[in-house]
Amino acid sequence: MTTQSKTELAKTELVAKPVSSALTIVLLATVALAMKGLLAKFVYATGMTVDGLLLLRFLIAMPFFWLGVALFGKNRPGERKMKPVDLAWGGLYGGLFFLAALFDFTAVSLIDVTVSRIVLFTFPAIVMIFEALHKRRFPPLRQIACFVVTYVGLMLVLAPDGFGMVSGSLWIGAAWAFGSALTYAIYLYFGQRMISVIGSMHFAALINTMAGVCMLVYALITQNPLNLNPVGIMWTAGISIFCTVIPFFLLYEGIRRMGATQASLISLSGPALTFFAAWLFLGEVLTIPQFIGFVVVTAGVASLKNSFTLAGLGRLLARPFASGGRSGE
Repeated sequence: MTTQSKTELAKTELVAKPVSSALTIVLLATVALAMKGLLAKFVYATGMTVDGLLLLRFLIAMPFFWLGVALFGKNRPGERKMKPVDLAWGGLYGGLFFLAALFDFTAVSLIDVTVSRIVLFTFPAIVMIFEALHKRRFPPLRQIACFVVTYVGLMLVLAPDGFGMVSGSLWIGAAWAFGSALTYAIYLYFGQRMISVIGSMHFAALINTMAGVCMLVYALITQNPLNLNPVGIMWTAGISIFCTVIPFFLLYEGIRRMGATQASLISLSGPALTFFAAWLFLGEVLTIPQFIGFVVVTAGVASLKNSFTLAGLGRLLARPFASGGRSGE
């Protein structure tokens, strides 16, 4: 092998490794974010309200985000000191992120969480549509197949008995849920450019800080009851650190490496993971259709970076344990 060939091979490996590791990073973030709904049940059991949880979650997370930037945000790809224009864009995207969270929790208060999850997780399709319109090209067949297969699995996991048990306020609640999906898709797709400019860690800290400011203003205006209590605060602190700060750093780093479209498709496995965690920690039983749906969701995610085969699925599951392996895709 010539010196030039070795150099080209080394460059290829350097590019392949970040893309390969991005898949693992986003999956880890998705698992952590999936635990958020599980821990929220313990918070609500203490009597705290949705507004109390959201406000406290943002306020607790803020200093930890900036601590992460101070400790690990230096000498990283794309990380730089922020400028005034970054604060302006951060305010816009932080506002969108706050609205997505607010719309989501409003939907959950009106309709079954099962239906709201299915409507909310149309956001990857919206991201794909934005990308197709923005780049004026049809989405790759692999992405379309991944979304279709994964969404079929989601419907099996989240609605194994069909939609017959949906409450009467379905259409209003579904509209709120779709508003959350649309807002989150806009924020996720157009915000990825800012991630490449200021870096994933600065972006995570800035966006959550701005969202927290929006939540604080909202709480002062509406003056809804918060019902804060010591036990609820402890659970919320766990949500803030382990289901907000850490996974958001991971998610935005994954987006920086692989783009918002593929990252959003991988995050489709989140609801299925939530149901699996509820079965594991709360004793909720997964029915046979739900278990089949969980397998289908995993296979759908595997199809994004591998051929749609059992061998491809095996390579995906084995990748986090591989040492220095190349992507090869």
